[in-house]
Amino acid sequence: MSRLLASRAGERDPLDGLARAFFAEAATLIATPWAQAAIPDFIHPQTRGERPSDFEQSLRFGMALTTLAARDPVVHKLTAEVGSLLKPRTVYLDPELRQRVTEVMKDG
Repeated sequence: MSRLLASRAGERDPLDGLARAFFAEAATLIATPWAQAAIPDFIHPQTRGERPSDFEQSLRFGMALTTLAARDPVVHKLTAEVGSLLKPRTVYLDPELRQRVTEVMKDG
């Protein structure tokens, strides 16, 4: 957030629009921890709230990713980095990784 504040320091009214910019960046920052904390709760049928539209697919992807991580130390390291918030969940969008996970989904 210091980068956001520094970028606005030279503006005539640096506070104008700051909240909108802050919350847009905050949403990006909390996406991974929020998904890790809240989404797994939806496995339980009694959990109230709106499930993501791709919930079932995400579960299947996550299970296949875990299976792949058990076999491949590089993928294991990647999942540990995401779990430790060192990398964002968007690293799972890598086309090569997605293809490998999809293959595990087909096999399992």
